[in-house]
Amino acid sequence: MKICFSDFWSPFDPNNNFFIHLLKQSFENVEVVNPEDADVMFFSVFGMENNLYKNCKKIFFTGENIRPNFKKCDYSLTFDFDDREGRNFRLPLWYLYIDWFNVKTYLNPEWLIPESYLYGENEFTQKSKDEFCSIVFGKMVESRLNAIQKISEYKRVDIFGKANPEYNLPDGEKHKLDLISNYKFSLCYENSISPGYHTEKLLHGKIAGNIPIYYGDETVCKDFNPKSFINTVNMSDEEVIETIKQIDTNKELYDTINSEPLFENKISLEPLIKNLYKILK
Repeated sequence: MKICFSDFWSPFDPNNNFFIHLLKQSFENVEVVNPEDADVMFFSVFGMENNLYKNCKKIFFTGENIRPNFKKCDYSLTFDFDDREGRNFRLPLWYLYIDWFNVKTYLNPEWLIPESYLYGENEFTQKSKDEFCSIVFGKMVESRLNAIQKISEYKRVDIFGKANPEYNLPDGEKHKLDLISNYKFSLCYENSISPGYHTEKLLHGKIAGNIPIYYGDETVCKDFNPKSFINTVNMSDEEVIETIKQIDTNKELYDTINSEPLFENKISLEPLIKNLYKILK
C-alpha cells in the first residue's frame, strides 16, 4: 500500500508516526511515497496542500476541535462519537500520546507513555507530591484563567508553559511530566468544548500521579474513570473550590481518589484497526 501524509504538525516524521504503525498492524509492504504516487493520503489541518490531490483515498485526522468536510475526504479519524454513516472513526487526540507500538517517540510527541503506565505505578506517581497545583498551557482561555484566579484564592496555582515566559519549560512531554509530578493536583482545562473532544491534558495529569481537575465536555466520563479525577463540568466556582479543599485537607480521601485507575477497563486499538482494514483492504 502506497501512502502519504499532508498538512500535519511540525515536526512530523512520515516514516515514524501513529498512523503508519497502525496500518502495519494489518497490511504488509506499507510504503511512504510522494502525494502524486499515493493510494491513500492521511491529512490534517496544518496547511492546504491536500487540496492539490484528488486521485487517492483521503483520510482526514484532527486533534483540534474541528469537524471533517466530507466533500474533501472519504473518511475521517476524529474525536467525534458520531460515525457519520460509517465514514468517521473515533480517535481522540490522547490516544496518540501512548506508546502502543513500543517506538518510544514520534518526534512530536517526543516521548510516548508506555502502556504499563496506564494501569499501575510509574516513575512519576512514585515521586513525593510536595506542591499543591500546577497548569501547563499557552492559550489564554477565559475558563482557564478564571479557574486559576479562583483556586489561587485558596492556594496558589503554579503556571508553566508558554503562558509563563519567566519559567523556561523545555518542549516535550517528558519535561512536562517531570515537572507536574511534584504536585498533588493538575489543572486540566480544555481550550474549547465539544462532545468527545478530550485531549492529552487529563491523561498527562493522571500519569504524573496528580488528581486532575478537569473542565471540558461531559462525555469525558465515556473515556476516563470518573472516580479518578475532579470533574468540574457542572460545578459552580464555589463548588469547585470546596471540592478541592475537601480533598486537599483529607489525606484518606485524596489517596482514595488518587489510587483510582484512569480506565475502568483496558483500552485497545483493535476497533480502530478493524475499521481501517475494512475501508482500505
